[in-house]
Amino acid sequence: MASLKDVDPDLRDYLRQHKIPEVYEALLTGLVVTNPADPYEYIMKNIREFIVMRQETVHGLEALTWDSLIPEEYKPRTRQHTAVYLNSLFSFDEAYLMPSPEQYQIAYQHYNKKLVDVTFGAWTSYYQYKLHKRAEMIRKMKLAAEHYDRRKQKVHFIYWLKWVRFTRSRLERAHDIIKGVCEVSLSRLVFEAWHNVMLDAKRTREYFERLERGELEGEDDLLSPRGEARDDVSLLPRKVAIKIFGFLDLADRGHCAQVCRSWKMMVSTPYLWSKVDLSAIKMKATNKLSCKLLHKCRPYLLHLNLRACVLLTKPAYLAVGQCRNLQDLNLSECSGINDDVMRDILEGCSILLYLNLSFTNISDATLRLLARSCRNLQYLSLAYCRKFSDKGLQYMASGRGCHKLIYLDLTGAAQITPVGYKNIASGCSKLEHLVVNNCPTLRDDCILMLTAKCRNIRSVSFLQSPNITDVAIRALAQHRKLQQIKIEGNSRITDNAFKCVGKMCSDIRHLYITDCPRITDSSLKSLAPCRNIRVLNMADCIRISDAGVRNLVEGPSGPKLREVNLTNCVRVTDVSVMKITQKCYNLVYGTFCFSEHITDAGAEMLGNMPILSSLDLTGCNITDTGLGALGNNLSLRDVTIAECLQITDLGVQKFAQQCRDLERFDMAHCTDVTDVAIKNLAFCCRRLTHLGIAGCYRLTDLSIRYLSGVCHNLISLDISGCTKIRDDSMRFLRKGCRGLKKLKILYCTGISKETYQRMCNKMPFVLWSDDPVPSTFGPGTEYLQLLAQAQMAATISTEQAQADTNSNETGAQKEKAQQPKPTIPDNV
Repeated sequence: MASLKDVDPDLRDYLRQHKIPEVYEALLTGLVVTNPADPYEYIMKNIREFIVMRQETVHGLEALTWDSLIPEEYKPRTRQHTAVYLNSLFSFDEAYLMPSPEQYQIAYQHYNKKLVDVTFGAWTSYYQYKLHKRAEMIRKMKLAAEHYDRRKQKVHFIYWLKWVRFTRSRLERAHDIIKGVCEVSLSRLVFEAWHNVMLDAKRTREYFERLERGELEGEDDLLSPRGEARDDVSLLPRKVAIKIFGFLDLADRGHCAQVCRSWKMMVSTPYLWSKVDLSAIKMKATNKLSCKLLHKCRPYLLHLNLRACVLLTKPAYLAVGQCRNLQDLNLSECSGINDDVMRDILEGCSILLYLNLSFTNISDATLRLLARSCRNLQYLSLAYCRKFSDKGLQYMASGRGCHKLIYLDLTGAAQITPVGYKNIASGCSKLEHLVVNNCPTLRDDCILMLTAKCRNIRSVSFLQSPNITDVAIRALAQHRKLQQIKIEGNSRITDNAFKCVGKMCSDIRHLYITDCPRITDSSLKSLAPCRNIRVLNMADCIRISDAGVRNLVEGPSGPKLREVNLTNCVRVTDVSVMKITQKCYNLVYGTFCFSEHITDAGAEMLGNMPILSSLDLTGCNITDTGLGALGNNLSLRDVTIAECLQITDLGVQKFAQQCRDLERFDMAHCTDVTDVAIKNLAFCCRRLTHLGIAGCYRLTDLSIRYLSGVCHNLISLDISGCTKIRDDSMRFLRKGCRGLKKLKILYCTGISKETYQRMCNKMPFVLWSDDPVPSTFGPGTEYLQLLAQAQMAATISTEQAQADTNSNETGAQKEKAQQPKPTIPDNV
């Protein structure tokens, strides 16, 4: 179609006014899309409709568009926006085609925006490119740095490896040189030690031979340790030396303070005087000595033991009351203690934690003072204090003090009624440890009153309290905190009590159930599930057998058992010993006294236990074979084979040759033992500190000479019933065993009273009797009663002998008889 630019303007206006282009566009689009069979008819029909539309409608042909003649079914669902080219086709005039200023502004803004978008996109792309390039450069630099570091480390590692190899070679050469020197030095030391041992053994053998030939008759010929006299203690570090002095008692410290100035300064250390024990010198502890000592060490005195210091009176106790920092005070068996004295003491010692008033004359007034003054008191012992009553316990419950009490000892307090125990429960609800021994009036209702409010009880002791039954044990067990039970001499306790304990108290650790004839294997079976039992003492429970022991040791507590006591359990045999050795590999203390069914086989199995250190086989069916096999256990330190009548010198020799570190040995009433056994024992076991040979009537003075010549560490010796020992051997004993503190010479008819008195001046504890050996002499109950009676008689005789000796001593006898009093350093 030709252009209309050059057409007459009036014609263009006419075409625009009558919408000729729009009509043409609609007709042309309809023809193209619908493709009618008769185009002419189609055009004429639509033109007539356009004429009618222009005349009848309000807007005329204004609503006509290019797709008005297209049917709806031919139109696309999504309208496509297309440009209309009719204006350019019909070529309107320039005035009509020229844009307006607003269009110029819009176009300019659009152009600027487009330009800014293009520029910002280009800048963003460039910036992203630079960031990527920079990150890539950083990554490459990092890789380069790591590579450089690895190369540098490799170079340094090569140099270091060369240096290490060089140093190692030098160290190996130096080690070889030092090892050679060490081996030479060690060989020299071993040879010197072996040489000294051989010389000592040679001297000992010569000494024994001369003893047997009867060539030694004087005290100066005793075999004593040799060596240079040096003060090795002063050369030690000060802390070590002070620790050594800490093991000495008060009298020995006083003696050490007189040795030299260095020792005096170390003994004067406040650490050593924070704990003072006057019970070791109770017969010499006077008011003057006690007041001087307490006055000098009162600023740092924390622990004071005045047990059985019967010579002390009120001035000494007033000095005790001035020790404001005192926390532990033991006044047991002090006859001068009464309510007035306790008032003076408690007024000054208000921070006491531990107080022992057993065997004193206190009454309710003292308990009232305790309730007022001692707010921090935790441990209190009122054993065998007969004068206080339920009223005093009521004072303790209602006062400000004693509410923190966790340990209470009421042994022998038969005057307390259930009301008193109720008062204890009201005031001491935190109580954890209760001791009520030797109390025949203690009954179940007392314990029920106590457990009503004391729910933290962990340890109870009812020794020789025969009226306690299963009800009390169940009441204690129901709180599930019980860890320790001690019951002795009770025929009312049955297996039902321990069935309850095994079910409720899984943390039970210490079982001391002795002389309870109604206890059977069922109790041990009930306790088998407990996991933490450490101590098991079933002595004199004669109905215990192998089955009960097997049930317990095969349980969870078997490997944790540390102590087992099956004394007088006559039904226990080697089978129980076998189970114990298989399961209880941590057993340290074993006691199987008077179990006649334990034989050499059991002793042989006990000899293979790794850490067993203490063993008591008194009255068992042990022979020399079993004792020799027992010697295979090198960890044994304490062995008792008393009443083993089949033991002879051969068994003792085999045992002593293997257990050279033995410290305690008791073979009392082994009647076939002679001086030969003591000779081997003294030669091999030179560390012996306690020896019991009572009732070995075949021993003579030669045995005492063997012991005094070699065993210089002896502390306790029992030769009761050895009738062949005479006064002459005591001279050797005084000279050779200077550390001997306890000597029993009962029924020794060959030892005179004069010798006994001389021995009393040399050692603190001596029991003597020249009576004939009674028919009941033995390790049973009657022997223990006789021993107690002899001890009381010996105490009286000792005081009388000391008084007689002090009154008649003169000259050299005075120097021997008189012992130096303990000295308190001036600068304590």
